[in-house]
Amino acid sequence: MAVTHHGDAGYYRYRGMPRPEKPTVDAEKIRTLLKANRQRLAFNASSSRPVSARLNQHVAQALRDGLKVTRLADAAGLSRWNIRTIGLTYDDLLPSGQPAEQQLAVITSLKSELAELEESRAALEARRLILLASARRLGVMDEFELAALSGLQSDAIRKMTWGNKSKFSRLAPERQVTDTNKGAKHEWSSSCRC
Repeated sequence: MAVTHHGDAGYYRYRGMPRPEKPTVDAEKIRTLLKANRQRLAFNASSSRPVSARLNQHVAQALRDGLKVTRLADAAGLSRWNIRTIGLTYDDLLPSGQPAEQQLAVITSLKSELAELEESRAALEARRLILLASARRLGVMDEFELAALSGLQSDAIRKMTWGNKSKFSRLAPERQVTDTNKGAKHEWSSSCRC
């Protein structure tokens, strides 16, 4: 865009670009945040798989070394049936000779590391849900673009964000209105329908 201005001082040419509209800027911001969130979720999933495999291997080794199933179930936070299934999966292990307390300490640390990864995954999924609801509220992206950006199916996005205005009310200011006829207070949100 070029604007020409002839004035007393001479010739002036403006070569600036017009400011983008606010919904366009918000949509781009949500796009970048959804892409980053999807990458973080993928990294979290790829980080939790080896930790889970190491936990299973240590549980199976401890079973092979003669630890009781109930003691392992308490340390690993798994059911006794899961402990037995893990033990049957690794049937080619030899006794390691490690003390039981050391094995239980390793299993407990792996369990806590796995729990931290689960907590961060839950936080990332909650953040993704907030971003999806914001994008639906703005109405500048369709469900298929949101599906491509978030890694979810469009039906799942529709179900997740349907009727969640009350959950995401912090995105839009809440107001209280007093009904003059009955004196009752009603709350309403200025957010758009999802």
